[in-house]
Amino acid sequence: MNPQAVDGDGMGVGFPGPVARWMLRLVLPADRREEFEGDLIEEAETIVLPRNGRRAARSWFWWQIVVSAPSMLARRVDKEVSMYPQRWIVPAALLVIWGIVGMADLSHNSTGGFDWGNSMVLAVDPGGPADRAGLREGDRILTMDGVPSDDLEALQSQPRTEIGETRVLEVERTDEVTGATTTETVEITYGQVPARGRTFDLVAGVIGLVFLLTGLLVFLKAPGTPSLLFALVGFGFAGILLPGPYIGAPGVRHFISNLLFLAFLTAFASLLHLLLTFPRRKRVVEKKYVWPLIYAPVAVFALVWLANLVAGLPLHRLGAPAALFLGILLIGYAVLSLVALIHSFVTAAPKERAEGGLNFMLAGVVIGLLPLTCLMVAGLFGRTDTLPGTDFLFLTLVLIPISFGVALVKNARGALPTRSA
Repeated sequence: MNPQAVDGDGMGVGFPGPVARWMLRLVLPADRREEFEGDLIEEAETIVLPRNGRRAARSWFWWQIVVSAPSMLARRVDKEVSMYPQRWIVPAALLVIWGIVGMADLSHNSTGGFDWGNSMVLAVDPGGPADRAGLREGDRILTMDGVPSDDLEALQSQPRTEIGETRVLEVERTDEVTGATTTETVEITYGQVPARGRTFDLVAGVIGLVFLLTGLLVFLKAPGTPSLLFALVGFGFAGILLPGPYIGAPGVRHFISNLLFLAFLTAFASLLHLLLTFPRRKRVVEKKYVWPLIYAPVAVFALVWLANLVAGLPLHRLGAPAALFLGILLIGYAVLSLVALIHSFVTAAPKERAEGGLNFMLAGVVIGLLPLTCLMVAGLFGRTDTLPGTDFLFLTLVLIPISFGVALVKNARGALPTRSA
């Protein structure tokens, strides 16, 4: 059907309109665009229009585009990206440079030696700058260098505190005995981050590089949907684990920070997507609402971030509730991903576990997480920061991306037929 033809009983020359045509060009491959558009217009004119009228036909047409766009766009991206995996080398190289420069900048990071949240001092490092200045756990911070502690946007826009720089805190302190409240001024001279903290950041950076490079190499070696999802996981985890360099411009700093968190959130969604479809598709993914549920948090965060950029919404006022919600969301992604992996392992036959790489994946997850789990359990009964080697226990996490990469390559070579599990 010619969509521009004028028919007295049809939708007219302007149907479906320039915006709808632009959306179709955006989400559909060129070889499918004309066929898909023609089928939609024909159904709108021959079925929906006679029964429900012109307005309903137009609404139906738009609804079909909105509903179909996510899956069609995913197929187009998957197809085009899989055809040109070398294009990922450039952003990966930029991220590696970002991380290396950030690692080199670790020696310039400063610390006041205290943790705080919701204006309250939660912990003070013994012998640290804040401890020497007289700051106490339980103090309520009123201002920091004259900036109210509840103005998070203004505080985040301040430049990084240099080593040796002094900041003045006005705190409200309550006497434990009398209950009297006083206002105190505390001057904290910031010092260099202790070697332990720098080691932790360095180890995190190494883990991020392994995630990134493993995902990229697997995608280059075995292009396809599973390896593409794994590459997204690698980019997202690398972006959040690599200690990037300090950027002075607050706007640029906030933009990059939100961009990296969006990539991190996408990585968790992609991980769940991967484990729901690899090495076998699970029956639950046949339900239409599953994919929107998986990627809805990513889309919502992106839209909220865009609204903040365009309209300047005061999102910083969401504060602790928003952070708590995002934390629960990430934990939910992680738990569901682990459940999906265990389900795949339990329901697969021994031969399928070996050929599909499930043995490698589960072994990597167990060995990668076991030392950290033991350390957290030990922390419930006493201090663990004095134990030797604890700063490097996180390195076992590199087994997770390596085991996933081995499994994906092994599965690609075996080319197991897909079926629902």
